[in-house]
Amino acid sequence: MNKKERILAEAKRLFGTLGYLGFTLKQLAQACNMTSPALYYFYPSKADLFKECLLSEFARRREVTERCAAESSSLPEFVERLVLEGIDVCEASHFRTGQAMGEIIHLPDELREEIQAAWDRQLIAPVQGFLERIHPNPAPAISRYLLASYIIQIATYSAAQCHRFTRDELAAFFTIVAGSLDDAAAQRAPVT
Repeated sequence: MNKKERILAEAKRLFGTLGYLGFTLKQLAQACNMTSPALYYFYPSKADLFKECLLSEFARRREVTERCAAESSSLPEFVERLVLEGIDVCEASHFRTGQAMGEIIHLPDELREEIQAAWDRQLIAPVQGFLERIHPNPAPAISRYLLASYIIQIATYSAAQCHRFTRDELAAFFTIVAGSLDDAAAQRAPVT
């Protein structure tokens, strides 16, 4: 792991523990055994570093989402896989993507817009593609977007809370949730 990767990994751990407002670059520099000016060489601001943490997590979650989509034949199966594999991603990095997305309100407008666009491109688009594949008569674009957003929110926000339940309990719960989503999506699909 090179220095920049080590900084990013430590930043994810600290952001995951302290949140955006509780995190300081000084804490990160100390945790990485480096001076603040050396840290600024790699990341000029806390906001830029936070954005980089989010974008790298989006890329990791996109890989998981695409794999889950490729291996799933129904919405309940997809949501169950996505959430359970999302728990592994969350535990591996200590970064809580759902929590972090709630904290982007503290960032400058241009960074928020860039992060939201990446969220849509990296996380929502693969789910929309899966929904279009399993429902031959897909709902209008806004319905697909909202359903995909909801699925990603279930996967990212709940992964941080799921550590207190067994995988079997989670699988049962998300099968029920996904079944409800699947029923709703099928009922809203236009008839041709």
